[in-house]
This record gives sequence, C-alpha cells and structure tokens, in this order.
Amino acid sequence: MLKSKWEVHVFLKTFEAFANWDGEKHFLAMETENPRGILTIMKSPDGAFYYHRKNDLYWDIREIKVETDILTDIIWAFRLAIQKSIKQMAL
Repeated sequence: MLKSKWEVHVFLKTFEAFANWDGEKHFLAMETENPRGILTIMKSPDGAFYYHRKNDLYWDIREIKVETDILTDIIWAFRLAIQKSIKQMAL
C-alpha cells in the first residue's frame, strides 16, 4: 500500500477513510516492533495531526501535535505496521 512518500501524502489526505472515530477525532493505532509497543496517529476535525507512543522505552504523557512533513517521515518509518493495522481493521 505505502510504497513511496507520495503515497504517504495521499494516505494523510484520506486518513479518515482508514481510521476509527472516537467521537472527537479519527485515530489509527498500530503495533510497532522496534521499539515494541503501540503508536497512535490522530487527526482532529480541524485537520491537525497528533501522535502518541507507548512502548518498551517510553510512554508519552499526552498527545503530541506534529507537522505533516515530520508525520510523513514517521509514517514512512512505520509503514509496515500501518499497513498491518489497516488490514486488521478490514477483517
């Protein structure tokens, strides 16, 4: 699915189609391998993106607002985990 950084940009523009809704924002939680844990990417109704990490090394106290260019790099680094999470949602 995510074979280039251009596809990551498309993914972010259509994030809601791949994410769950919690009543306040869209979110996609995925299991990561290195470090082992959970990475959650969120998008608020105003279009701002946030992330939250909980893993073997650290646990973010709050959601962290992130700019799209930095988020693109994060998604690219964890693209396999994102693809796995999306496939599991489809089941």
